[in-house]
Amino acid sequence: MNPVLAYLLPRTGSWVSGMEVSKELGISRAAVWKHIHKLRALGCTIETSPRHGYRLTAGGDILAPETIDIRTKILGTCIVFSESVTSTNEVATKMARSAKDGTLVLSLIQTAGMGRLQRSWSSPPGGIWMSLILKPEIPPVLSPRIGMMAAVAVASALRRAGFHAKIKWPNDILIGDRKVCGILIELGAQMDRLEYAVVGIGINANVNDEALLEEWGATSLGKELGRTVDRSEIISCVLEELELRYLGLGAEFQEIHREWEAFSATLGQEVMVIGWSGNGDLAGKAESLDQDGALIVGTSQGLVRVLAGDCRHLRPLNRSGCRSTAARPGSEI
Repeated sequence: MNPVLAYLLPRTGSWVSGMEVSKELGISRAAVWKHIHKLRALGCTIETSPRHGYRLTAGGDILAPETIDIRTKILGTCIVFSESVTSTNEVATKMARSAKDGTLVLSLIQTAGMGRLQRSWSSPPGGIWMSLILKPEIPPVLSPRIGMMAAVAVASALRRAGFHAKIKWPNDILIGDRKVCGILIELGAQMDRLEYAVVGIGINANVNDEALLEEWGATSLGKELGRTVDRSEIISCVLEELELRYLGLGAEFQEIHREWEAFSATLGQEVMVIGWSGNGDLAGKAESLDQDGALIVGTSQGLVRVLAGDCRHLRPLNRSGCRSTAARPGSEI
Protein backbone atom coordinates (compact mmCIF):
# COMPACT_ATOMS: atom_id res chain seq x y z
CA MET A 1 0.00 0.00 0.00
CA ASN A 2 1.19 3.53 -0.70
CA PRO A 3 2.94 4.68 2.52
CA VAL A 4 1.54 8.20 2.37
CA LEU A 5 -2.02 6.90 1.93
CA ALA A 6 -1.46 4.48 4.83
CA TYR A 7 -0.41 7.45 6.98
CA LEU A 8 -3.28 9.73 5.89
CA LEU A 9 -6.12 7.21 6.09
CA PRO A 10 -6.45 7.12 9.90
CA ARG A 11 -6.21 10.92 9.85
CA THR A 12 -8.92 11.43 7.21
CA GLY A 13 -10.47 14.89 7.50
CA SER A 14 -7.55 16.32 9.48
CA TRP A 15 -4.68 18.45 8.24
CA VAL A 16 -1.23 16.87 8.35
CA SER A 17 1.91 18.87 7.59
CA GLY A 18 4.29 17.75 4.90
CA MET A 19 7.10 17.91 7.44
CA GLU A 20 5.25 15.50 9.73
CA VAL A 21 4.64 13.00 6.93
CA SER A 22 8.24 13.31 5.79
CA LYS A 23 9.61 12.74 9.28
CA GLU A 24 7.31 9.83 10.17
CA LEU A 25 7.91 7.99 6.90
CA GLY A 26 11.60 8.81 6.59
CA ILE A 27 11.30 10.29 3.11
CA SER A 28 11.91 13.74 1.67
CA ARG A 29 9.16 16.32 1.35
CA ALA A 30 9.64 16.17 -2.42
CA ALA A 31 8.95 12.42 -2.25
CA VAL A 32 5.83 13.11 -0.18
CA TRP A 33 4.58 15.45 -2.88
CA LYS A 34 5.23 12.84 -5.59
CA HIS A 35 3.15 10.34 -3.61
CA ILE A 36 0.35 12.91 -3.21
CA HIS A 37 0.36 13.61 -6.94
CA LYS A 38 0.22 9.88 -7.71
CA LEU A 39 -2.62 9.27 -5.24
CA ARG A 40 -4.67 12.06 -6.81
CA ALA A 41 -4.17 10.47 -10.22
CA LEU A 42 -5.52 7.23 -8.75
CA GLY A 43 -8.70 8.93 -7.54
CA CYS A 44 -7.94 10.07 -3.99
CA THR A 45 -9.20 13.52 -3.01
CA ILE A 46 -6.37 15.24 -1.13
CA GLU A 47 -6.47 18.95 -0.33
CA THR A 48 -3.29 20.99 0.00
CA SER A 49 -2.56 24.17 1.94
CA PRO A 50 0.74 26.09 2.22
CA ARG A 51 0.02 26.64 5.93
CA HIS A 52 -1.57 23.33 6.93
CA GLY A 53 -0.15 20.68 4.61
CA TYR A 54 -2.36 17.85 3.32
CA ARG A 55 -5.87 16.63 4.12
CA LEU A 56 -7.44 13.43 2.86
CA THR A 57 -11.11 14.20 2.27
CA ALA A 58 -13.73 11.90 3.77
CA GLY A 59 -16.08 10.35 1.25
CA GLY A 60 -13.59 10.37 -1.60
CA ASP A 61 -13.12 7.40 -3.88
CA ILE A 62 -10.43 5.67 -1.85
CA LEU A 63 -9.69 1.98 -2.24
CA ALA A 64 -7.21 0.19 0.01
CA PRO A 65 -7.22 -2.93 2.20
CA GLU A 66 -7.96 -0.75 5.21
CA THR A 67 -11.14 0.63 3.61
CA ILE A 68 -12.69 -2.80 2.89
CA ASP A 69 -14.99 -4.19 5.56
CA ILE A 70 -14.28 -7.92 5.51
CA ARG A 71 -17.45 -9.65 6.68
CA THR A 72 -16.47 -13.11 5.44
CA LYS A 73 -14.67 -16.04 7.07
CA ILE A 74 -12.69 -17.27 4.04
CA LEU A 75 -12.73 -14.90 1.09
CA GLY A 76 -10.67 -11.73 1.39
CA THR A 77 -9.21 -12.48 4.82
CA CYS A 78 -5.81 -12.25 3.11
CA ILE A 79 -5.35 -9.34 0.69
CA VAL A 80 -2.45 -8.76 -1.70
CA PHE A 81 -2.74 -5.11 -2.75
CA SER A 82 -0.89 -3.15 -5.43
CA GLU A 83 -1.24 0.24 -7.05
CA SER A 84 -0.50 -1.22 -10.48
CA VAL A 85 0.04 -4.72 -11.92
CA THR A 86 0.03 -6.18 -15.38
CA SER A 87 -2.93 -8.41 -14.45
CA THR A 88 -4.37 -9.50 -11.09
CA ASN A 89 -5.04 -12.94 -12.60
CA GLU A 90 -1.38 -13.21 -13.55
CA VAL A 91 -0.27 -12.32 -10.02
CA ALA A 92 -2.82 -14.68 -8.48
CA THR A 93 -1.89 -17.58 -10.75
CA LYS A 94 1.80 -17.29 -9.89
CA MET A 95 1.09 -17.53 -6.16
CA ALA A 96 -1.97 -19.80 -6.29
CA ARG A 97 -0.44 -23.11 -5.23
CA SER A 98 1.08 -21.71 -2.04
CA ALA A 99 -1.62 -19.12 -1.27
CA LYS A 100 -4.37 -19.44 1.30
CA ASP A 101 -7.85 -20.35 0.08
CA GLY A 102 -9.77 -17.11 -0.48
CA THR A 103 -6.73 -14.86 -1.00
CA LEU A 104 -7.75 -11.63 -2.73
CA VAL A 105 -5.39 -9.95 -5.22
CA LEU A 106 -6.45 -6.34 -5.74
CA SER A 107 -4.96 -3.53 -7.80
CA LEU A 108 -5.91 0.05 -8.59
CA ILE A 109 -4.75 -0.33 -12.20
CA GLN A 110 -4.03 -3.20 -14.59
CA THR A 111 -1.65 -2.43 -17.45
CA ALA A 112 -2.38 -5.65 -19.34
CA GLY A 113 -5.76 -6.84 -18.08
CA MET A 114 -7.23 -9.80 -19.95
CA GLY A 115 -10.78 -10.83 -20.67
CA ARG A 116 -12.24 -13.97 -22.20
CA LEU A 117 -10.95 -15.20 -25.56
CA GLN A 118 -7.61 -13.43 -24.93
CA ARG A 119 -9.18 -10.00 -25.35
CA SER A 120 -7.57 -7.05 -23.63
CA TRP A 121 -9.57 -5.52 -20.78
CA SER A 122 -9.23 -1.80 -20.15
CA SER A 123 -8.40 -1.30 -16.47
CA PRO A 124 -7.93 2.42 -15.72
CA PRO A 125 -8.18 4.13 -12.31
CA GLY A 126 -11.61 4.05 -10.71
CA GLY A 127 -12.45 0.43 -11.44
CA ILE A 128 -12.45 -2.72 -9.32
CA TRP A 129 -9.73 -5.04 -10.62
CA MET A 130 -9.50 -8.13 -8.45
CA SER A 131 -8.78 -11.86 -8.51
CA LEU A 132 -9.67 -14.48 -5.93
CA ILE A 133 -7.73 -17.67 -5.37
CA LEU A 134 -10.14 -20.49 -4.60
CA LYS A 135 -9.44 -24.09 -3.69
CA PRO A 136 -12.80 -25.84 -4.00
CA GLU A 137 -13.00 -29.53 -3.21
CA ILE A 138 -14.61 -30.52 -6.50
CA PRO A 139 -13.29 -32.60 -9.43
CA PRO A 140 -12.10 -30.76 -12.55
CA VAL A 141 -15.18 -31.93 -14.46
CA LEU A 142 -17.31 -29.68 -12.25
CA SER A 143 -15.10 -26.58 -12.73
CA PRO A 144 -17.66 -24.80 -15.01
CA ARG A 145 -19.71 -24.31 -11.86
CA ILE A 146 -17.14 -21.77 -10.65
CA GLY A 147 -17.88 -19.31 -13.44
CA MET A 148 -21.61 -19.67 -12.93
CA MET A 149 -21.18 -19.13 -9.19
CA ALA A 150 -19.05 -16.02 -9.72
CA ALA A 151 -21.52 -14.47 -12.18
CA VAL A 152 -24.46 -15.05 -9.85
CA ALA A 153 -22.51 -13.64 -6.88
CA VAL A 154 -21.49 -10.43 -8.69
CA ALA A 155 -25.00 -9.90 -10.08
CA SER A 156 -26.46 -10.43 -6.59
CA ALA A 157 -23.98 -7.98 -5.04
CA LEU A 158 -24.80 -5.30 -7.62
CA ARG A 159 -28.53 -5.86 -7.09
CA ARG A 160 -27.97 -5.31 -3.37
CA ALA A 161 -26.39 -1.99 -4.33
CA GLY A 162 -29.48 -1.01 -6.34
CA PHE A 163 -28.46 -1.98 -9.87
CA HIS A 164 -30.64 -4.19 -12.09
CA ALA A 165 -27.75 -6.47 -13.04
CA LYS A 166 -28.22 -9.36 -15.46
CA ILE A 167 -25.92 -12.15 -16.69
CA LYS A 168 -24.95 -12.47 -20.35
CA TRP A 169 -23.69 -15.96 -21.14
CA PRO A 170 -21.27 -17.17 -20.11
CA ASN A 171 -20.44 -14.73 -17.33
CA ASP A 172 -20.55 -11.06 -18.35
CA ILE A 173 -22.62 -8.73 -16.19
CA LEU A 174 -24.88 -6.20 -17.88
CA ILE A 175 -26.89 -3.23 -16.72
CA GLY A 176 -29.55 -2.72 -19.35
CA ASP A 177 -27.76 -3.67 -22.58
CA ARG A 178 -24.31 -2.45 -21.51
CA LYS A 179 -21.47 -4.43 -19.99
CA VAL A 180 -20.34 -3.35 -16.54
CA CYS A 181 -18.33 -6.39 -15.45
CA GLY A 182 -16.29 -9.20 -16.95
CA ILE A 183 -15.26 -12.43 -15.24
CA LEU A 184 -12.33 -14.63 -16.25
CA ILE A 185 -11.74 -18.07 -14.69
CA GLU A 186 -8.32 -19.73 -14.89
CA LEU A 187 -7.68 -23.19 -13.48
CA GLY A 188 -4.83 -25.27 -12.19
CA ALA A 189 -5.68 -28.97 -12.27
CA GLN A 190 -4.20 -32.43 -12.33
CA MET A 191 -5.89 -35.45 -13.87
CA ASP A 192 -8.44 -35.97 -11.11
CA ARG A 193 -7.95 -32.99 -8.82
CA LEU A 194 -8.62 -29.27 -9.08
CA GLU A 195 -5.66 -27.56 -7.42
CA TYR A 196 -6.98 -24.02 -7.61
CA ALA A 197 -9.23 -21.66 -9.49
CA VAL A 198 -8.40 -18.01 -10.07
CA VAL A 199 -11.57 -15.92 -10.39
CA GLY A 200 -10.77 -12.61 -12.08
CA ILE A 201 -13.43 -9.92 -11.69
CA GLY A 202 -13.27 -6.54 -13.41
CA ILE A 203 -16.00 -4.03 -12.60
CA ASN A 204 -16.30 -0.60 -14.20
CA ALA A 205 -17.11 1.19 -10.96
CA ASN A 206 -16.06 4.84 -11.17
CA VAL A 207 -14.27 4.65 -14.51
CA ASN A 208 -14.42 7.91 -16.49
CA ASP A 209 -16.68 7.93 -19.54
CA GLU A 210 -13.68 8.63 -21.77
CA ALA A 211 -12.01 5.43 -20.59
CA LEU A 212 -15.00 3.18 -21.34
CA LEU A 213 -14.67 1.15 -24.50
CA GLU A 214 -17.72 2.28 -26.45
CA GLU A 215 -17.31 -0.42 -29.08
CA TRP A 216 -17.94 -3.01 -26.35
CA GLY A 217 -21.09 -1.23 -25.25
CA ALA A 218 -19.61 -0.57 -21.81
CA THR A 219 -21.01 1.38 -18.88
CA SER A 220 -19.96 2.02 -15.29
CA LEU A 221 -21.71 1.90 -11.93
CA GLY A 222 -21.02 5.58 -11.39
CA LYS A 223 -22.50 6.49 -14.76
CA GLU A 224 -25.63 4.44 -14.09
CA LEU A 225 -26.06 5.88 -10.59
CA GLY A 226 -25.14 9.44 -11.45
CA ARG A 227 -22.54 9.67 -8.68
CA THR A 228 -19.42 8.01 -7.34
CA VAL A 229 -19.96 4.56 -5.83
CA ASP A 230 -18.16 3.16 -2.80
CA ARG A 231 -15.81 0.61 -4.34
CA SER A 232 -14.84 -0.83 -0.97
CA GLU A 233 -18.46 -1.61 -0.12
CA ILE A 234 -19.04 -3.17 -3.55
CA ILE A 235 -16.06 -5.46 -2.95
CA SER A 236 -17.35 -6.37 0.51
CA CYS A 237 -20.74 -7.31 -0.97
CA VAL A 238 -19.15 -9.36 -3.77
CA LEU A 239 -17.07 -11.29 -1.24
CA GLU A 240 -20.13 -11.97 0.91
CA GLU A 241 -22.27 -13.15 -1.99
CA LEU A 242 -19.47 -15.25 -3.41
CA GLU A 243 -18.61 -16.94 -0.11
CA LEU A 244 -22.27 -17.78 0.48
CA ARG A 245 -22.31 -19.74 -2.79
CA TYR A 246 -18.76 -21.04 -2.53
CA LEU A 247 -19.71 -22.94 0.59
CA GLY A 248 -22.56 -24.59 -1.34
CA LEU A 249 -20.73 -25.16 -4.60
CA GLY A 250 -21.06 -28.93 -4.31
CA ALA A 251 -24.25 -30.09 -2.63
CA GLU A 252 -26.29 -26.92 -3.14
CA PHE A 253 -25.43 -26.16 -6.77
CA GLN A 254 -29.03 -26.51 -7.95
CA GLU A 255 -29.82 -23.21 -6.24
CA ILE A 256 -26.89 -21.47 -7.99
CA HIS A 257 -28.12 -22.84 -11.32
CA ARG A 258 -31.63 -21.59 -10.61
CA GLU A 259 -30.30 -18.12 -9.74
CA TRP A 260 -28.23 -17.98 -12.94
CA GLU A 261 -31.32 -18.68 -15.02
CA ALA A 262 -33.35 -16.10 -13.07
CA PHE A 263 -30.65 -13.43 -13.61
CA SER A 264 -30.02 -14.33 -17.26
CA ALA A 265 -30.17 -11.69 -19.98
CA THR A 266 -29.46 -14.37 -22.58
CA LEU A 267 -32.14 -17.02 -22.17
CA GLY A 268 -35.03 -16.41 -24.54
CA GLN A 269 -32.87 -14.20 -26.77
CA GLU A 270 -32.06 -14.69 -30.42
CA VAL A 271 -28.29 -15.13 -30.35
CA MET A 272 -25.28 -15.54 -32.57
CA VAL A 273 -22.41 -17.60 -31.12
CA ILE A 274 -19.17 -16.71 -32.88
CA GLY A 275 -16.63 -19.51 -33.30
CA TRP A 276 -18.65 -21.94 -31.24
CA SER A 277 -16.92 -25.14 -32.36
CA GLY A 278 -14.46 -24.22 -35.04
CA ASN A 279 -17.18 -24.78 -37.63
CA GLY A 280 -18.23 -21.17 -37.98
CA ASP A 281 -21.01 -19.26 -36.28
CA LEU A 282 -24.24 -20.55 -34.79
CA ALA A 283 -27.53 -18.66 -34.85
CA GLY A 284 -30.63 -19.58 -32.89
CA LYS A 285 -32.61 -19.01 -29.74
CA ALA A 286 -31.00 -19.43 -26.31
CA GLU A 287 -33.29 -21.98 -24.68
CA SER A 288 -31.63 -23.02 -21.42
CA LEU A 289 -28.41 -23.58 -19.49
CA ASP A 290 -27.34 -27.09 -18.53
CA GLN A 291 -25.60 -28.18 -15.34
CA ASP A 292 -22.18 -27.86 -16.98
CA GLY A 293 -22.74 -24.23 -17.93
CA ALA A 294 -23.34 -25.03 -21.59
CA LEU A 295 -25.83 -22.87 -23.47
CA ILE A 296 -28.59 -24.85 -25.20
CA VAL A 297 -29.42 -23.11 -28.47
CA GLY A 298 -32.46 -23.97 -30.54
CA THR A 299 -31.71 -23.91 -34.27
CA SER A 300 -33.48 -25.00 -37.44
CA GLN A 301 -31.56 -28.28 -37.13
CA GLY A 302 -32.58 -28.86 -33.50
CA LEU A 303 -31.01 -28.16 -30.12
CA VAL A 304 -27.26 -27.53 -30.02
CA ARG A 305 -25.14 -27.63 -26.85
CA VAL A 306 -22.60 -24.77 -26.82
CA LEU A 307 -19.71 -25.02 -24.37
CA ALA A 308 -17.74 -21.96 -25.46
CA GLY A 309 -17.84 -19.06 -27.87
CA ASP A 310 -18.59 -15.37 -28.15
CA CYS A 311 -22.33 -14.97 -27.61
CA ARG A 312 -24.01 -11.93 -29.13
CA HIS A 313 -27.59 -10.92 -28.52
CA LEU A 314 -29.33 -10.09 -31.77
CA ARG A 315 -32.08 -8.14 -30.01
CA PRO A 316 -30.69 -5.70 -27.41
CA LEU A 317 -32.19 -5.15 -23.99
CA ASN A 318 -33.64 -1.81 -23.00
CA ARG A 319 -32.56 -0.02 -19.83
CA SER A 320 -35.03 -1.97 -17.68
CA GLY A 321 -33.51 -5.26 -18.82
CA CYS A 322 -36.37 -6.22 -21.20
CA ARG A 323 -35.92 -6.99 -24.89
CA SER A 324 -36.54 -3.99 -27.07
CA THR A 325 -39.39 -4.19 -29.55
CA ALA A 326 -37.96 -1.32 -31.55
CA ALA A 327 -34.54 -2.79 -32.22
CA ARG A 328 -33.28 -2.28 -35.73
CA PRO A 329 -32.73 -5.46 -37.78
CA GLY A 330 -29.35 -7.07 -37.20
CA SER A 331 -28.54 -5.08 -34.08
CA GLU A 332 -26.53 -6.96 -31.49
CA ILE A 333 -24.60 -6.69 -28.26
